[in-house]
Amino acid sequence: MTRRSWFLVLAAGLAVALLAACGGVLWLLRAGDGEDTACAARVAAEEAEVRTDRRWTEQDVPGIGAYPEIHWQVDYPSFACSRAPGPTDRRYQGVVRLAPADARALAAAYTWAPVTGAAPAVWPALAGYVPDGVRWERSADHDAGTTEVFLDPGRALLLFTAVDT
Repeated sequence: MTRRSWFLVLAAGLAVALLAACGGVLWLLRAGDGEDTACAARVAAEEAEVRTDRRWTEQDVPGIGAYPEIHWQVDYPSFACSRAPGPTDRRYQGVVRLAPADARALAAAYTWAPVTGAAPAVWPALAGYVPDGVRWERSADHDAGTTEVFLDPGRALLLFTAVDT
């Protein structure tokens, strides 16, 4: 073989290897897109679900007591499907029907003031659990760290928003 034919064989081999490598990278990217799509679908379903389980306790929301009814949701404000290491923020919001005795005890335990101006934003899927005419009160003493609480003691209704990282 001549020098030129060796060069053509080598160039052809390199071209085939380069094309195979590019195809492999594209295949990996497409496989990753499928995983991202599946993850995004799971996250969307999780965010849409209104839960009623008793996950929230006195440690999470002081004064919540032995509530008879709760409806809550989770929201991922950051990209929950990221492959990068690190925390994923989660926000929670819940509407809690308190036992009347617990509502009275909570109202007496802190200094509450009527909410003036705009009412707190209730997430759309939870809004149906907040009756018309609710008169939210807020206590700066009660809000601890990443949890914000609103109370209507007359209706024994509590609204909380919490952030977890």
